[in-house]
Amino acid sequence: MSQSTATKLTENDIESFLRQQTAGTLTLAKGDDAYAIPVAFTTVDDSNDIYFRLGYGPGSHKREYIDATDCATFVVSAETDAGWRSVIARGPIEHLSSVDSIDSTPRPGPESPQVSYADIELEIPFYSVFESPSEMTFALVRLRTSELTGVAED
Repeated sequence: MSQSTATKLTENDIESFLRQQTAGTLTLAKGDDAYAIPVAFTTVDDSNDIYFRLGYGPGSHKREYIDATDCATFVVSAETDAGWRSVIARGPIEHLSSVDSIDSTPRPGPESPQVSYADIELEIPFYSVFESPSEMTFALVRLRTSELTGVAED
């Protein structure tokens, strides 16, 4: 059995890997309490920022954790033809949609014929782990990446 080796990904390798992926895990914190959620994401050219469309249903805790988190961590990993790859992005996270409008303005869901401008421009895939409640609303969120690292294990 051969021993695997890990190497640091270059900036171009990280960008290429992230363009090929659609989901990862966003980790937030409030005091000593961590909150990790699987989310769909996208990136845009010439920026290390990462964009998410977060769903907010009744009783959702995402907003309070986003508001309390100074530095969020986002992890993407996958087995590729070349071996395992993982990328970690860290930085402040912010709502780009008005948080107040989340409570009062329904946003289009995956079945809706209406799609927001941000959804069209960013092409964030809908990612669903559980059946969505009928009161689900969506908000655009950005991770302003201050640290971006990646590892390849062959």
